[in-house]
Amino acid sequence: MSNQRTERWRQLLSAHRVGDKKDRPPQQDTPDERTGFDKDYDRIVFSSAFRSLHDKTQVFPLSTSDYTRTRLTHSIEASSVGRSLGQLAGRTLKARGVEVEPAHLGTLVAAACLAHDIGNPPFGHSGEAAIQHWVEKRYPRYEPEKPTGPAHPFATESERQDLVRFEGNAQGFRILVRLQSRNRDGGLRYTVATVGAMSKYPRPSVLPGRREKDKARISEKKFGYFQDDAQLAREVYRTLGLTEREPDVFSRHPLAFLVEAADDICYALIDLEDSAKLGLIPMEEACTLLESVAAMQANFRPLKEKVDWESRLGVARAGAVFVLIQECVAAFEENVEAMEAGRFERSLVSARPEVDRKLKVITDITRKKGYESERVLQIEAAGFKTLGGLLDMFAPAVLADTPDREQKKLRQLLPLEFFQRPGPYLENRDEAIERLTPYQRLLCVTDYVSAMTDGFAVELYQRLSGIKLPE
Repeated sequence: MSNQRTERWRQLLSAHRVGDKKDRPPQQDTPDERTGFDKDYDRIVFSSAFRSLHDKTQVFPLSTSDYTRTRLTHSIEASSVGRSLGQLAGRTLKARGVEVEPAHLGTLVAAACLAHDIGNPPFGHSGEAAIQHWVEKRYPRYEPEKPTGPAHPFATESERQDLVRFEGNAQGFRILVRLQSRNRDGGLRYTVATVGAMSKYPRPSVLPGRREKDKARISEKKFGYFQDDAQLAREVYRTLGLTEREPDVFSRHPLAFLVEAADDICYALIDLEDSAKLGLIPMEEACTLLESVAAMQANFRPLKEKVDWESRLGVARAGAVFVLIQECVAAFEENVEAMEAGRFERSLVSARPEVDRKLKVITDITRKKGYESERVLQIEAAGFKTLGGLLDMFAPAVLADTPDREQKKLRQLLPLEFFQRPGPYLENRDEAIERLTPYQRLLCVTDYVSAMTDGFAVELYQRLSGIKLPE
């Protein structure tokens, strides 16, 4: 049995690189002793998409505080937690006779955590909603028997749903397998194991043969890749041997549950800490909430006597993170065989009832007092207008077969690289655009807009609207 499971994990940890036609041995080290997963980690760190997360909203958009976390710091912290989760999970597998290297699992989960938010547009979930609203408002549901005219950019309803339901997770997949190094298949060619571990929702926007997702399956909560990237998704998930329940609908990679757990831990605890630091939640209340989680560790001792609030908060947060890592690894150990078979469909946090209950109390309080504070709502509303306004400008310019003068100028503002596909690099902008389908052109626009930082999106919108002229 252990031999069968070892073979299964060798497939789940495949070193095959997306788009690469070569067969590579598992986890081949390089002369500098980096594994394939180390390379993935480094490629993410040095990518412009990762770097841009420094000015993308985590919870508090365009914060004037130098303390408040952004998507970048959140991703780094999630990666730190993910490394611990991966290493500990590797030890539990090894103790059961599965031949894996815990350090390799730690690096793999850490790399996937670094990339888990890399596809988020400006202004976080509000930015996703802005793109969704813009598409839905302009393009009615696709009906083949009722032609919608030449301006309709979608050939199928699935293409339309990709953008009506625009999803940062799918954009993240697209960044890793296509948008970095656009001229070759597979982009920067990350290992399928890293891409699989990052993929919380390995399914398309439209489920075959049914209109509704299965709410009992956490892997169907959202979608994880666009139609334009479907062939690359099949390559990733089939190479890993993930269960294909329906055509193009796959089970999660077991390590994706650890990536999700790292995100859940940081999302719940760190957002509470930020809210307290900004004065939206009383420090004493935040400390008490974190200490209630940390107290699940028998020898935890909170700082309460003659100490500043920041020190007490830091000790409580560290204790809570430690407890949650242990609890999530225990849940992984209890359910890993079901994960390997594609049968497990819950988050690791929800598999531990006491943990789940405590974190729900924390997230409910943070949502009411932090996420829904007046300043956050005002800036999110402004971000909604900003992204919609940018799409109003750039989408018609790119979709037009015969652009007018204004549209030609807007085309020139879009970097030529966004219109490249695998193959020879095209220097002629119009030629590069014209070889794309309308759906692919619109994806290029959302690629451009979603790659912006919060500050750049606002600045560009103001300049193009004449509100603010370039200096």
